[in-house]
Amino acid sequence: MVFVKDVMLKEFPKVNKNETLEHAYRLMRKYDTDRILVVDGDRLVGIMTKWDVMEKLATLRTRQVVPGRLHVSSFMSTDLKTISPTADPRQAAQIMLENNIGGLPVVEDGKAVGLITRWEIASLAKQRIDVRAVDMMAASPVALKPTDTALYARKVFETYNTIFVPVVDEGGRPIGYVTVSEIADALYAFHDIVEEKYRKKRIGHLLVEDFMRLRPPYVEPDTPLPKIVEAMIEKKSKGAIVVQSDRIVGIVTLVEILKYYTLYS
Repeated sequence: MVFVKDVMLKEFPKVNKNETLEHAYRLMRKYDTDRILVVDGDRLVGIMTKWDVMEKLATLRTRQVVPGRLHVSSFMSTDLKTISPTADPRQAAQIMLENNIGGLPVVEDGKAVGLITRWEIASLAKQRIDVRAVDMMAASPVALKPTDTALYARKVFETYNTIFVPVVDEGGRPIGYVTVSEIADALYAFHDIVEEKYRKKRIGHLLVEDFMRLRPPYVEPDTPLPKIVEAMIEKKSKGAIVVQSDRIVGIVTLVEILKYYTLYS
């Protein structure tokens, strides 16, 4: 039997709640992750994710402050969901799905000993060679265009509560994609580079084409799950676009993979 401790990340970023957003961002980049555990001494007090950054940057409250003067405590979530290292990974997946979160601190004796995310669950799920894209894909509720603004893209993610959105050309053909990380990173860079007095005017000029990722993972309806996961890992993409005759017929994201894993593993 596989336990959470067998697949969890044993090396993960941690930051004090009083540190700056700038410092936390450097740590997330170092560990190549979209989340960071927040501690007060040895005590786990919260978690900060790229979703938190996306939601709160470029708002009226943060517009006048540079990242070096913003603190983790203003962005972190304190409503923590955790899991034991001896728990079943399916339980971890279920908690993530029920709470619409992408990862769980693994806690033992009150101390964070690991981190498990949707990616680790997806790696377990890819053993199912009998499952194909058509069995699990979701309809893409919306697509972005290169000329859409970053603020509109953020609204789309918040409205549809999604982690992956295709970008299409004028003919509706997929040409790229955006995840929460791209929006958060773009807003962070905007805050870091643009002076406060110009931000309100210039934020409308930050477009999807400035930060979208090109060459998304493409799969077909009959592509088996292992190939889907491999394509997503290769591109470090949280989703893949299901195409037929150059048209989008659905998407498979880490969320769909978790749903399938909890039901059929």
